[in-house]
Amino acid sequence: MKLSYRGVNYENSSPMLEVIEGDIGGIYRGQNWRSHYLRHIPEPAPVHDLKYRGVAYRTGKPAVAVPSAAAARCTLPGFHKREREQELNQLTRTHLSNIRNSLERRMQVARAKGDEKLVRLLEQERMTLPLQ
Repeated sequence: MKLSYRGVNYENSSPMLEVIEGDIGGIYRGQNWRSHYLRHIPEPAPVHDLKYRGVAYRTGKPAVAVPSAAAARCTLPGFHKREREQELNQLTRTHLSNIRNSLERRMQVARAKGDEKLVRLLEQERMTLPLQ
């Protein structure tokens, strides 16, 4: 196909890709359309190890790492389950403690300002918190 841009003539040399029509489609602004997929997958770009301002980086897709047997054991369900539960319980206790401390400070400020309505609301909020 012959094309021209700002008075410069050139020949279009885009590669023709084989596509297949997909099952998904519809009507858009009165025109039928279908999704299209490549018939074959092109080769991935080669991997190059490069360096920019002293920082090494890699182009393309790196090789897939194969997990070791020790790493596979660590990801099994139930591994260190007791430790995880203890950590979660500690985090929950700390979170509730922080909420209680914040609520207590807010109540002190409300009492100092003499805002009885806010004090009652904060006391109701305190009643909704779980017991220690």
